[in-house]
Amino acid sequence: MPKFQFKPQESLLLVIDIQERLHQAMEEAGKTAYIKNSGILIKTAQAFGMPIVVSEQYPRGLGSTIPEIKALLGETPVHEKLAFSCWGEAPIRAAIETSGRSSVIVIGIETHVCVLQTVMDLIASGYNAVVATDAVCSRTATDRVTALAAMAAAGAVAYSTESIAFMLLERAGTPEFKQVSPLFK
Repeated sequence: MPKFQFKPQESLLLVIDIQERLHQAMEEAGKTAYIKNSGILIKTAQAFGMPIVVSEQYPRGLGSTIPEIKALLGETPVHEKLAFSCWGEAPIRAAIETSGRSSVIVIGIETHVCVLQTVMDLIASGYNAVVATDAVCSRTATDRVTALAAMAAAGAVAYSTESIAFMLLERAGTPEFKQVSPLFK
């Protein structure tokens, strides 16, 4: 059961490739939800002072992180990559490894490419990979659903944004609860 429960002090947030050109290609039905939920998880991670690692896939061709997410991230460093898996890029891998965190909460796009490959590599490397099912997106719903099922079958924890946030919160009445709970109204 330990992998299904995680705490802020052992977790980091990995934001994968939420970039202009990729975002434009995402399925319309999922666009609004994954951006809203990504924002909630960024704010939740910030409320707890959790490390946030951000990647951009070939930004010269795919653009930079979309403005609504970039605004939330502030000065958080962005790591460029060419490998589909974040784990395949030494600076991103080093950022995760040196954080000392054992659980990696994953959001971003595309679910069936970069998110899937990253999650599989995280699991193979001994990390507890937690996928926010409503904060990831693909060009088609079939690709997203199929990739989420594959990640769960491989050992990833697949929870909704609200489940992840409240797992991190653990209880009401804390300063973090007062910051995060209004995000769900």
